[in-house]
Amino acid sequence: MLRLICALIWLALAAHAVAAPLDGVKVVSDGPYHPASVQQIVVHSARLGRDIEVIVSAPAGGPPLPPGGKYPAIYALDGGYGVAGPIAQQMAWSWAMWPAYVISLTYPAGVANARDTDFLFQPTIRNGATIGGGGAAFQAFLTDDLRPFLESRYPLDPARAILFGHSYGGLFAANVLAAAPDSFGGYIIASPSTPADPFVVDRLAAVAARGHGQRVFVAVGGNEGSAMVSGAEQVAAALASPGTGFIVQKQVFAGEGHVTYYPMLVSAAFAWMLPSPPGARSVGTAQVKCAAIQVSNAALDRLVGVYLLSDGRAVTIRRQGASLLAQMTGSPEGEVFPETPQSFCRPDVDVHLRFETAATGAASAVTVDLFGSQMRAVRTERH
Repeated sequence: MLRLICALIWLALAAHAVAAPLDGVKVVSDGPYHPASVQQIVVHSARLGRDIEVIVSAPAGGPPLPPGGKYPAIYALDGGYGVAGPIAQQMAWSWAMWPAYVISLTYPAGVANARDTDFLFQPTIRNGATIGGGGAAFQAFLTDDLRPFLESRYPLDPARAILFGHSYGGLFAANVLAAAPDSFGGYIIASPSTPADPFVVDRLAAVAARGHGQRVFVAVGGNEGSAMVSGAEQVAAALASPGTGFIVQKQVFAGEGHVTYYPMLVSAAFAWMLPSPPGARSVGTAQVKCAAIQVSNAALDRLVGVYLLSDGRAVTIRRQGASLLAQMTGSPEGEVFPETPQSFCRPDVDVHLRFETAATGAASAVTVDLFGSQMRAVRTERH
């Protein structure tokens, strides 16, 4: 059963995988990851001369796409520290942000970490050794090679691509903005290591008027030290100078260090960069009252099964004792409570399930009403 579910999600995720690799990017390996809504791709960059690991986290919640619709894509450097993709999936599921793909980039096992080269546009001295100088090549790989490749495979909106970098990655994002402001539709610049490239602030100030309404989120931990905090503040001030074409948000995470604020950064930046759909309510404010009734185990068993949404996500229903549990792909499992033998809800989230049943036999479909948005899922197989 688990293999069937994973296969169905895999097919949905890989709907665009028939496209041939584009020049400059060669697929080394391509397969499912964990959970089923995530794929792991290793590509070889002819431009960089090495392999790059790409973790693609599909949206796990929010309204379904209309035919031909496309999602925003957040390109997270440093692998998103392993949390950017999962946090975005949970936020989309609870409508704390607009659903988006998260593309986490890192170096595969066995390949030397080259961030000291790839993320720094200007050579600099660290511990007596010269590092950096590869930023322009990595920018070209990202914008000219990888993005077209991924946009040929997944429903990604090129106009809503967002670059997300932290530390050297934040400095890289700042330099990409300075070199080509329209390369991305938004930027998250976190703890930019400006001491390694102090003239980046002047370059940002020089292009501030060339913005076209892109959002830029600049962040730093309050306990990172005066140089790092000052650098982030200077970056934000340069981009928000009079006549700027950018929308700038600066946030200092009080009491936090260089890495400790990263999960909070993801939540705050993603919610601001991609506000939740109009009318959506967060889990924390949704207080749904379920007028629960008693339903027999036999009646619950008729509902148990796997239901497939049109976007490839699965809604899995199972019984545990006298309780009915529901889970959507990429979202946590939770108990749902019967208001009628065919209608269930959750008291902590604005979710209602309405099953389609005949006089006898198993339910044939379920309509998921999530914060007022309705999605119909058709049964694929009984447990």
